[in-house]
Amino acid sequence: MIRTYLTLITTALFSIVSLAQESFTVNLEGQIFNAPSDEVKVIQNLGDNNDKEITTIKLNKKGKFSKEIELSAKDYYVIQLSDGQKLNLIFDEEKTIKLYGNGKNFFFESNIVGSEESTEMNKFLRYNFQYKQKLDSANAYLRANQDKKREIQKAFQSTYQSFKGERQRFMGRNANSPALIAVLPTFNIQNEFPLYEKTVKGLEKGFGDSPTVKRIVEEYNKNKEKLKATLPVAEGSEAKDIMLPNPEGDTLRLSDYKGKVVLLDFWASWCGPCRRENPNVVKLYEKYNKDGFEVFSVSLDKSKSKWVAAIEQDGLIWDGHVSDLQYWRSRAAKKYNVSSIPYTVLIDEEGKVIGTKLRGAALEEKLHEIYGY
Repeated sequence: MIRTYLTLITTALFSIVSLAQESFTVNLEGQIFNAPSDEVKVIQNLGDNNDKEITTIKLNKKGKFSKEIELSAKDYYVIQLSDGQKLNLIFDEEKTIKLYGNGKNFFFESNIVGSEESTEMNKFLRYNFQYKQKLDSANAYLRANQDKKREIQKAFQSTYQSFKGERQRFMGRNANSPALIAVLPTFNIQNEFPLYEKTVKGLEKGFGDSPTVKRIVEEYNKNKEKLKATLPVAEGSEAKDIMLPNPEGDTLRLSDYKGKVVLLDFWASWCGPCRRENPNVVKLYEKYNKDGFEVFSVSLDKSKSKWVAAIEQDGLIWDGHVSDLQYWRSRAAKKYNVSSIPYTVLIDEEGKVIGTKLRGAALEEKLHEIYGY
């Protein structure tokens, strides 16, 4: 298990043809006690599980070694013992790197001199491995004790928060460093995309010539496109048209409002935060309607009577009220991937999205920016 985990670059990273780089030389020397054999390998991972053996280093009887290694790319490399134990190293310039380790526990009991990035990277990889062991143990205990789920999750919270804190400190210490690669496997890309994006951008800025980083950037771009497809709407995109009936049964179209700034407002009579936000929307409608500002409200109600009553009670005086009374199965909500309400989309005169999730002071500020008062 530990050997599998130590493989730094996962099979999810796609291979890419690397640009030609000037070769350079790294002098690697040191001592490995208790080595399982008298040789170690230097390996470069080329993606898709393709390992390229760069050279073999001979150890003397005391485990000492010294070798000049010619490399064609600044990248991530692996020192591998004959029994499969591995240690990750960053070779980024001509220098001498010294490595001392215990061959019986190579990953945890090794020291690197002359490559601060490698030291930092391995320090976090060790910390993360230990955290994963705790997480796996907690999950195993949870599977066997489902009746104690809340208790177990509560007990693990402090461990999780400690991990997040250490990860944040590591990222702060290593901004734009090649060492940042160590945190990539820890992100939930969908829930932590900003941190994932920040890490990839830091790697690209600090180690962009690395073939591995090029693969990471390529994978990031694909993940970004996948995530975009699941988001309700992206700024700058064309607003998707909505055609639904109003309370009188007449079909209204969002596209009929083209030429005006429109607040597309997803709400419902049963939604407390929506109802509390309504007075602010009314105030802004009354202030800017004469300048062409409109509101197009899409209700996720099931009951027509409750929907109409809420319109009247909250004084929603604009004409753009529509609903198919399908609750979360609303065609419009599905079209915009709405998963919670209130949810707003601000659309400019050309039908382009210029803001999302604008409420309260944020909405007021945006309209002030548009209209100048």
